[in-house]
Amino acid sequence: MTTYTKKAVKGASITLLMSVLAALIAYVTRIVLARNLGPADYGLFSSVLTFILFFLFFRDLGLSSSLVKYIVEFRIHGRYDKIKTAITGVLSFQFASSLLFGLVFLALSGFLAQNYFKDPRAQTLIILLTVYVLFSIFFIVLKGIFNGFQRMFLFSSIEFAKNAIILLIVFVFFKLGFDIYAPVLAYVLVCPLLFLIYIFSAAKTSQFFSSTITDFRPITKQVVLFGIPLFATAFAGKIIGYIDTLMLTYFRPLSEVGVYNVVLPSALVLLFFGRSISSIVFPISSELWEKKDYKKLVAGVHLLHKYAFVLFIPVIFTVFSFPEFFLELFFGAEYVSGAVSLQILLVGMLIFIVAMMNNTIISAIGKPKIIAKITILAAVTNIVLNLILIPNLGINGAAMATAVSYALVLVLTTAQIKKYLPVKLPFLEWSKQAFTALLFIGIIYLLKGTFQNPWLDLVVSASCAGAVYILLLFVLKIIDLKEVNYYRRLLRRS
Repeated sequence: MTTYTKKAVKGASITLLMSVLAALIAYVTRIVLARNLGPADYGLFSSVLTFILFFLFFRDLGLSSSLVKYIVEFRIHGRYDKIKTAITGVLSFQFASSLLFGLVFLALSGFLAQNYFKDPRAQTLIILLTVYVLFSIFFIVLKGIFNGFQRMFLFSSIEFAKNAIILLIVFVFFKLGFDIYAPVLAYVLVCPLLFLIYIFSAAKTSQFFSSTITDFRPITKQVVLFGIPLFATAFAGKIIGYIDTLMLTYFRPLSEVGVYNVVLPSALVLLFFGRSISSIVFPISSELWEKKDYKKLVAGVHLLHKYAFVLFIPVIFTVFSFPEFFLELFFGAEYVSGAVSLQILLVGMLIFIVAMMNNTIISAIGKPKIIAKITILAAVTNIVLNLILIPNLGINGAAMATAVSYALVLVLTTAQIKKYLPVKLPFLEWSKQAFTALLFIGIIYLLKGTFQNPWLDLVVSASCAGAVYILLLFVLKIIDLKEVNYYRRLLRRS
């Protein structure tokens, strides 16, 4: 019988690999767009796309996450008829809501172009992206099917394929002289292509064509009602992620929006690591909770809390120490003005990676309303801080608001987990990790500038800091191999 350890390690390895590749391709796409369009046009494209994606969460109603939850539950009991019913209900609901939102976007496209984006080209961009709104539902449902059945290669490969297709189409349309319309057309075409690639695997995995629909209304209602709190969580979470761009579009020049939309994705790349772990944690935590195997669930939560920061500190703080170098290297000198906001966001990402895992665990044990309340509170905090900080501080103010909101989510979700699971929080280890992170940065800044060659400067200083960091992990007993082996053996038992 497959053990939870093997399942988690195999799934996490596949998902992590595909997530890294997907993130790399997405980042390359950002580089191509930023260098070909320049800050102002890149800012226009980013602001219109962000606007569309932001409001798509009203369409979702949390059904993508709810679908995963109920596929896991129905699969345990062998009810493929209910799985087909849940998939059909989600597709029907999201198609109707997508059509409604598409019509609203079309009706308001001229008004928004003139009064909000302040560029007539925005109207055409909105009209084209309405097609993306309609076809994106298939992309979401396909991912939900593969995640619910824990087909992790197929699940993780969708994001990789999406990003690769977008990059390819962008290259082609830039060569054909489409300029700002190149990335928009890429988004229009990518979802139909993904549907053709994955539909047969999804149908086979879910036994869709060999099953019958049963109890359509009660099952659909069940999935929707579970998803609504998740919708509030997702919507509030996207407020934290997107409202800064939306407010920057209104208060600041589009060129500044363009710089921020280079900086923000540069920091958000790191969340792919957190998402890859969370995508494994969700179905396994849900299954353990369903089977009332709390001991294994607590063991997994403990390991995540204790060692998550350890994994990400070196990567995040290496980039933190060389922000101007990375921005100029990848995007050009026009974007170096975003260095400080990148540093602020990197700290926020380190915090939110662990907060994201907390969100996943709480949702998996059937408490999505808690996450909804916490995320809504964080979103309101983010909006207030953005209104205060963006008019005067611009992109640095937006970055501060986002980082503070992420910190609030971490504190509140950690407190909630302790209410439902007997988890002992590793406060001593966290304080030790904070010390090693500060020392890591200190060593880099002490050695920074030793060499005229920036690459040599980066490699030498980061290597020295990394060597000291690894040594301290064992000297300060932040990593306890005996403990790791104990929990590994516990989780391995069937």
